[in-house]
Parts: sequence; structure tokens; C-alpha cells
Amino acid sequence: MTPKNPPIRDRAYLNWLRTQPCVITGRRTTEYETVDPAHISTAGKGIKSGDDEALPVGHSNHALAHSQGEITMFRRYAPDWLLRVALRAYARE
Repeated sequence: MTPKNPPIRDRAYLNWLRTQPCVITGRRTTEYETVDPAHISTAGKGIKSGDDEALPVGHSNHALAHSQGEITMFRRYAPDWLLRVALRAYARE
């Protein structure tokens, strides 16, 4: 069995992600809503992936992802270009 690689925990990178626009809405953090790092590679499994597999997502969409599931939220709200990029990356893996 292959040893499991521990997830990367890079506080500086996570803080940088918070300054980026949301990949769904294109909005940046405001006084009304923050942009949060959303860990994506283990979507729906209840465990966090490494920080290198996180996307900047507005807090309300991040909360929706936790309540209704990451896959459901991304399918419903993510723009087509983002889904194409994600599927291409998945196919390359």
C-alpha cells in the first residue's frame, strides 16, 4: 500500500486565496461577504484536501457547498468555463 501524503497546510497561500475573486461570481471580499478557500479534491467526503487543491469561493456559496454538497453547488452555480477547466484537469489526471 502506498503511504498517504499529508495535505499541505500553507497559511500564507490560504490568506492569498482570500484576496482573489470568487471563481463563481467574480466578486472579491467586501464588508458584507468574504471569499473563503474551498477545498475541492475530496468534495462530498467530509475531509480536507491539501491547500494546493483549494479555490477561492464566496462565503455564501461555500456555506451552500457544506449544506447541499460541493458537487451540487458547483454544478448549479459554477460558470461553464470553470466546469470545462475542471473536467480537463480531471481528464489529465
